[in-house]
Amino acid sequence: MQMDTIMSATQLDALMTGNSIYLEEPNGGGEIVLWYGADGTAKARLPSSSMLDGTWSIKGDASCIVWSYSPKDSCSVLIKRDGQMVLLEVGTNRLLGTVKRIVPGNSEEL
Repeated sequence: MQMDTIMSATQLDALMTGNSIYLEEPNGGGEIVLWYGADGTAKARLPSSSMLDGTWSIKGDASCIVWSYSPKDSCSVLIKRDGQMVLLEVGTNRLLGTVKRIVPGNSEEL
């Protein structure tokens, strides 16, 4: 059994800043696209085509987004697990999604 490897703050910065991350939701829930702007802007398109916006930052080894609909940080860790990268919710370790690809820029013009 392979151990989980948590991506560090430096790795998160390199993987996320200015990039779009495509996640597959657990249980076939569909695709989420997250864009992490270099200016701290965060945008997301959910499988339902709903759009979210907020601000993001790195806190410790977690990426945190404050969405406009909620004053509370939504923090997650990026884990290398069994040859894949998965996003887990901080505190609960709930699987938020599996990274399918990372594309430079705001590829979906969110």
